[in-house]
Amino acid sequence: IFFYSYNLLADTTLGENSGKPLPRFISLKSSEANLRIGPSKDYQKVLKYTYKNIPLMVVDEIDQWRKIVDWNSNEGWIHLSLLSNKRFGIINKKKNKYADVFSKPNGRLKGQIGSGNIVKLNKCVDKWCKIKIDKYSGWIKKIKIWGVFEDEDFD
Repeated sequence: IFFYSYNLLADTTLGENSGKPLPRFISLKSSEANLRIGPSKDYQKVLKYTYKNIPLMVVDEIDQWRKIVDWNSNEGWIHLSLLSNKRFGIINKKKNKYADVFSKPNGRLKGQIGSGNIVKLNKCVDKWCKIKIDKYSGWIKKIKIWGVFEDEDFD
């Protein structure tokens, strides 16, 4: 089992190739991508992703390869060309069957999204993220989403 504790202010580790913080969240640009045991096409495939926009956590980088961990704790290497800096999250299966969606933080309940659904993260502030899925949008508590750090804010 794999666990990362992360504080944006305390952690200053930067990737050697990108100069960006490690760990950090990104997403899958392609609807098909192979996860490999090492940073080269010569390495064996661990699994194949078949959906785009899957959130992934980058934990290391070598040249054009990124070592990632996914929401199921699968770990391996993916080529940079298959990745995007666009932010998505997945409704966390480990903590809930669904997430409540609100009109604003602590606002009116608009509906619910089931676990396992991928949502676009438009903005995260304090304990909340503004999300979009299909034509629907609203605010969800960060704790319900895999793909954003607890103390991470972005716009």
